[in-house]
Amino acid sequence: MRVTYSLGAAALLALAAGSAYASSPAAWAELEGKARTACLAASGLAKARVEGAPVVFAAHVLVLVKGRWPQPHMKNQAASFACLYDSRAGTAEAQEWTAAPSASAK
Repeated sequence: MRVTYSLGAAALLALAAGSAYASSPAAWAELEGKARTACLAASGLAKARVEGAPVVFAAHVLVLVKGRWPQPHMKNQAASFACLYDSRAGTAEAQEWTAAPSASAK
């Protein structure tokens, strides 16, 4: 029985140590950096830049990206994208953000 309890206690300590690492400022900065890089690429925009600070959720990071359409027929027009970075899979999906919903819309 003591062996079982010792293994259980060791497992709990390992989990606690892992979650403490995941919450460190360096770990948050690394996550945000990965999200920024993936979202800039996923947007496909020229002169792309991250607008504001990323918003971190449990399994995703929301990143707003602004830049210019690279396609000739878009004539270098400005564009905005909302991007979700999946922190578990390491993938990003970006969709054009045309306008924020108005406060008066119900």
